[in-house]
Parts: sequence; C-alpha cells; structure tokens
Amino acid sequence: MLYLNIQQLHQRKFKVSQIAQELKVSRPTVYKYLKMTFEETKAYMEQLQGKGKKLDPYRDWIIAWLEEYPHLSAAQIHDWLLERYPDLVVGESTVRAYVKEIREIYQIE
Repeated sequence: MLYLNIQQLHQRKFKVSQIAQELKVSRPTVYKYLKMTFEETKAYMEQLQGKGKKLDPYRDWIIAWLEEYPHLSAAQIHDWLLERYPDLVVGESTVRAYVKEIREIYQIE
C-alpha cells in the first residue's frame, strides 16, 4: 500500500520531501521504495513478515500505546515495557527502531 501511494505521488510530480510529509514517512523510506519495483517490494515485505522480531510479542501493546498517546517517545515505551515485563531484555536502540517501523506502517506521527 505504501509502495503504491509513493509511486502515485511520484507520478504526479511530487518531490521526495513532499511525498514523505504527505505519507508521514522518512525521506530515505521514500527513496527506498522509489528504487524498488513492485516485485522487489513484494519480496521485501514477505521477507520482513517471515523474520520475527524480538518485540513482536509486544506489538499489540506498543500499537495501543502509540494510538492512545502518539507523542510517546521510544524511551518511554521501553520503560513501560520493562515495567510490565521485568524479565524482558531489550536495548533502547531495538525499541527505537521497532517504534519507528510501527509509526511508519500505521502512519502514527
């Protein structure tokens, strides 16, 4: 879906920064999808879905928190996860990357 939106806006002569702002994604994400074909994007998404991530079991919690409090930082989410799951061993950079990905997928500012 994101791939198609990026391609459509690009065909309508939007600049990369305008596409990024419109879709609430980063400019590197826009560049990445502009360089890919539809088949490459499909394979990329299948690869991502097949590979489990350490925070996937907590995905529903993270999405719920971000939808209710979109201003939350990844550090706050990290703290909340550790409060709720004291045995969880995860680095802040892992949480930061995961939260960034969730924000892009669900288009949460």
